[in-house]
Amino acid sequence: MPSDLRARLQRLRLQKVKRELPPASPAPRPPRSPAPALPGRAVTTRLGSFQLVESVYPLDYQHGPARFGDWLAHSPATAALLARDETLVGSDLKSLAFIDTETTGLAGGTGTLVFLVGAGVFDGDRFVLRQYFMRDPGEEEALLNALVADLAAQAGWVTFNGRSFDLPLLETRLTLIGQRGALGQRPHLDLLPPARRLYQRRLPSCKLGEIEHSVFKIIREQDDVPGALIPQMYLDYLRTGDASDMRRVIYHNAIDILSTVTLATHLLEVFATKLEPATSNFTLHTSPSTYLQAANRSSPPGTSVLQPEDLLRLAHWHDDNGRAAEAEAAYRRALEGELGLEARRAGLTRLAALLKRIDRRAEAAPLWEQLASFTLDDPEPFVELAKFYEWHETDILQAAAWTRRALNVVNGWPRGWRRAEAVAALQHRLERLNGKLKG
Repeated sequence: MPSDLRARLQRLRLQKVKRELPPASPAPRPPRSPAPALPGRAVTTRLGSFQLVESVYPLDYQHGPARFGDWLAHSPATAALLARDETLVGSDLKSLAFIDTETTGLAGGTGTLVFLVGAGVFDGDRFVLRQYFMRDPGEEEALLNALVADLAAQAGWVTFNGRSFDLPLLETRLTLIGQRGALGQRPHLDLLPPARRLYQRRLPSCKLGEIEHSVFKIIREQDDVPGALIPQMYLDYLRTGDASDMRRVIYHNAIDILSTVTLATHLLEVFATKLEPATSNFTLHTSPSTYLQAANRSSPPGTSVLQPEDLLRLAHWHDDNGRAAEAEAAYRRALEGELGLEARRAGLTRLAALLKRIDRRAEAAPLWEQLASFTLDDPEPFVELAKFYEWHETDILQAAAWTRRALNVVNGWPRGWRRAEAVAALQHRLERLNGKLKG
């Protein structure tokens, strides 16, 4: 039989055998692990249900450098100054609630849902964190009404950027369910403005997570989730019912509340810092190591030593609010430490301006001289020294010398109307001084 015919017959027999074999049973699949459930418990009200997660912390619980009880040791007057809200002066810090929300978007408006609200309150000798989670948009009314009822006894709010985002968004959602103004007009300490004042030149950003990591050295667990991903995670949860990512979001919200307490305590500590007056032993020539030793001696136990940049920002705050003595002390303490060139220039400039404003120009003169020693493009310290020597020391030779140095600086500017005007003003001053010398 030809070999090719034999091969064809063999293939046909194999095909027949395969057709007659029973079908193979599929391999058993491993049992699917159940999806993790939401933490907390379901709460049912006459308006519907929602999920409530409740955590309790003792007052000696430490999150970062601060214990929760440290917040209660501060004065409401400092909180009022930071918030620019005098009504906080009469409030008990224990009666303020810490609020943070998670939403379906950052744009706000009626299309944005608040699906998770964290509210931390002091209750006796403990700090209670309640997180109200909306498992379905139909639970919004029940959740918001329960939140309003639970916060009814609180005197005001502490938030991070809550004045422009969290509270207005909550008010919008309450208005849509017929509860407009349910949260009322209460004192509000928003920590973002004072945090920016303190950290905007020290940190890459003033986000709560950046401050938490860079200042307080708080490391979140791997369960945390970036805030930018949270809106999409919630939409995925509504679509699939898988609560895995929602557990991470609830953890994220809880740490935000705890860090808000820590930041609030730290800011009140910084802005209430009592510094030695300008007549103390601190001088601009004290070495940085001496400064740090003295700062440690003068700091109460359990408080953090302020860095020179912190002291400079504290000085600006006092200065802007008209507290000259406190501002001067903070400027001097900052300038005793190690500052970058621009920060030192700013500190010397602001302190000299303060001393001039309170008619202590003789003390401002050494500061202007320090500025003049390293400035390359700013004639202002030279002009101030020229004015000082002309009108207060009556040393016309010195006044003329400082004016000539100011002219040298301005002559280095690019040609243009700004340089022409500055040169004309300085030449006029120099001519008048030369006239006095001849007289």
